[in-house]
Amino acid sequence: MLRAALLACAFVFVAASPLHAQRAAGDWTGTINIPGNPLAIEVMLHEEAGAWRGTISIPVQNLAGYPLAGVRVAGDSVFFQMDGIPGTPRFRGALMDGDARMAGTFLQGEGRLTFELARAEAARQAEQARAADALAGYDSLVVAAMEEWKVPGAAIALVQGDEVIFEQGFGLRDVAARLPVTPETRFAIGSSTKAFTALTLAIVSDEGKLAWDTPVVEYLPDFRLKDDVATQGMTATDLLTHRSGLPRHDLLWYSTPFSREELYHRLRYLEPSKPFRGAWQYQNLMYMTAGYLAGQRAGTSWEDLVRQRILGPLGMTGASVSMAEMLASDDHATGYGGGRDSMNALPPFTLDAIGPAGSINAGVRDMARWVELQLSDGEVDGTRIVSEGNLKFLHTPQVFVAPQAQEASPYLLYAPGWFVEVYRGHRLLHHGGNIDGFSALVGFLPDSDLGFVMLTNKNGTPIPRPLMLAAFDRLLGLEKTDWVAQIRPTAAADSLDGVAKADRDARRVPNTTPAHPLADYAGDYAHPAYGTLTIGQQGDGLRVRYYTLDAPLVHWHYDTFEATETVAKGMKLTFRTDADGLVDGVGLRIEPTLDPVVFSREAASISPEQLAAYAGQYRLGGVVISIAMRGELLTMTVPGQPTYTLVPTPQPHLFDAKELPGYQVRFEREGGKTARIVLLQPNGTFRAERVE
Repeated sequence: MLRAALLACAFVFVAASPLHAQRAAGDWTGTINIPGNPLAIEVMLHEEAGAWRGTISIPVQNLAGYPLAGVRVAGDSVFFQMDGIPGTPRFRGALMDGDARMAGTFLQGEGRLTFELARAEAARQAEQARAADALAGYDSLVVAAMEEWKVPGAAIALVQGDEVIFEQGFGLRDVAARLPVTPETRFAIGSSTKAFTALTLAIVSDEGKLAWDTPVVEYLPDFRLKDDVATQGMTATDLLTHRSGLPRHDLLWYSTPFSREELYHRLRYLEPSKPFRGAWQYQNLMYMTAGYLAGQRAGTSWEDLVRQRILGPLGMTGASVSMAEMLASDDHATGYGGGRDSMNALPPFTLDAIGPAGSINAGVRDMARWVELQLSDGEVDGTRIVSEGNLKFLHTPQVFVAPQAQEASPYLLYAPGWFVEVYRGHRLLHHGGNIDGFSALVGFLPDSDLGFVMLTNKNGTPIPRPLMLAAFDRLLGLEKTDWVAQIRPTAAADSLDGVAKADRDARRVPNTTPAHPLADYAGDYAHPAYGTLTIGQQGDGLRVRYYTLDAPLVHWHYDTFEATETVAKGMKLTFRTDADGLVDGVGLRIEPTLDPVVFSREAASISPEQLAAYAGQYRLGGVVISIAMRGELLTMTVPGQPTYTLVPTPQPHLFDAKELPGYQVRFEREGGKTARIVLLQPNGTFRAERVE
C-alpha cells in the first residue's frame, strides 16, 4: 500500500542544513528506496534572505518543481517536507562524504523508507562512469555483428535522459572511397520517419486544428477509400495505427512516378483485405495521407512542418526530408544491398511522394536529440515541441499487432508511430526503417530514461534490434543474452526455405504452352489505381514494364508467366481472355492476401498512317464495302447503309462499330499488307477480300 501511495501523490522533501551557508545548497538527485522499484527524485535547495527554500521533481510521476515546505538546516542535519500531500511526506537526512551525499529517512503517514541523494554533477559523473563500465566491450560486439552480416557502415548513439552516453561511427560510409562513418554521417532512416509524421499531427492538434477522433473526411472532403465505412469513419488515429483495412499496396508508390496528390486520389481504387479497424496491417500509404493531412491543416506542407516545427527547434541541423538534400551533404552514406553475404552499392532511392512514411535522413548525433524529446515531457532545452498530453498519446498503444516468440518480450502493440512491447519488465517503444540500401532502428525505455539509435547503410540487415537489446541489458544491469546469435539462420530455416520452393514448383503444371502466339499478349494494360503496365515481345519471350520496374518474363504454365529479374523476380502474371478467346487483361498477385489485381487491356494507340493502311475496298459477294479515313478516324460504308465509325479495341487490328453495339471489324494482314476484313456480327462471321 505504501508504494501505491507514493505513486499517487507528490512528496515533501527535507534537506539537511549545512554548517556553512552553501553546504546544502545546490541540485541533488537520487532515489527513495522503495523495495524492488526505487523512485527517482530531484531536489533543488537554496538559501534566500536567511531562509531555506527548495523544490522537488519526480520525473516518473511527471511532477516538476513542487515547492518544499519547512526546510531546515542545522549542522549536518537537513529536513524538508511537502505540504498538501496525504501523509505529509517528510525527509530527515544528513550531509556526508564532504557534503557530496545526503541520506536519511523518508516518512509518509506511518510509512518509513530510506532515501539517498548526491550532488547532481557528481551523480552525473558517477552515472557516466557506471554507464561506461556497463558498456565495456560493447563496441567489439557491434564490430563482430557487422562483420558477420556484411554491414559496411553503421553509427550508434545511446541516450540517458538528456545526455548522450555513447556515440560512435563504425566501418565505412563509402566502401569504394574508403570513407569512414562519423556520428554526423547522414543515413536514410526509412520508416523511423513515421514517428515524425505522428508528431506533426500532434503539433497540429495542439494548435486546435485537428481532433484525433474526428473523421478525416471532415478535414479533407475529397478523401475516399473503396470501403465507404472506412471513408466515413477513418480518423487521424486510424491513419497512424495501421487499421485502415488495406494491406500494403506498396507497388503503387515504389515503382511509379505518381505525386503525393495522385497517390492520395488513387486510394479509392485499392482493395481492402480486412474490415475497417478489423486488424493491424502495416500501410505506408495511410502514413502518406497522415502527412498530407497535417500539411493541409497547417496551411503548408509536411516537409515544412517537419523542418520548422521539429528539426529546427531540436537543433537537428544535419537532418533532411529528401534524398536530394542528403546527397547534397558532404558526409552522407552510400547504400548497399546484395543479401547477407555480399555488398553491392545501390542507386539512391527517392521517395518524396510517400515522404511522410519514410523520407527523413539524419546522423545519430541529430537522432539522439529526437530520442531526448521522447524521454522528455515534450520540451527540450526549454523549447516546447509538443504538449505533454499529446506526447503521452503518441506513446500509448492503440492496437494489438501480434504475439512474439521471445519469452523476454511476449507481445507487440502499436501506438501512433511506435511499436510498443514489454521487454524484461520494461516498457519499450521502437520503430525500425528499411529502404533501399539502408536499415535503421530507434528505440527507448521511457520508464528507465534510456534510448538507442542505430543507423546502417545495408539493406534489410537484422542486427540493429539485437544490438539494441544488448545495450539495454548492460545499462539496466540485466543478465546478458547473446541476441545476435538468435538471429543467425538455422538449418531448420534453410530446410523451410527448401520446402517452400519445392511446394511452389509442385504447383507448376509441366508440358503446357501458351494459348496464343506471344504477339497476342503484347500491349498496354491499365488499372485505375496502379496505372499502366506494358507487355512487349522480346525474342522468344515477353517483357513487362511497369514504370521503373522492367523485367523479362518466362513461361510458367498455361497463360501464366514469371518475372525472372529485378525486384519483380518471382512475380506471376496470368493473362485473361474474353468470351471470344481474345486476351483482354492480365492479373498480378500484388498482395498475397487479395485476389490478383486485374489490369484491363487498353485500346492500342494507332497513328493516322497505320489507320490509312486499312483503307480500301473489300468485296463480300456482290457488295463492296469501303473503308476510308475521315480526318483521323477510320470509317466503314456499306451500300444502302449509314457510314459507321470504327473505334480501336485493345486487340490488335480489331475495331468496334461505334454506332452498332455488338458489331466488330477485324483486319487480317498478309505479307505486310491488309488482305481482308472479317465482319463479326451477332448473326455470324463474314469475310470480305480486299479489292486491288
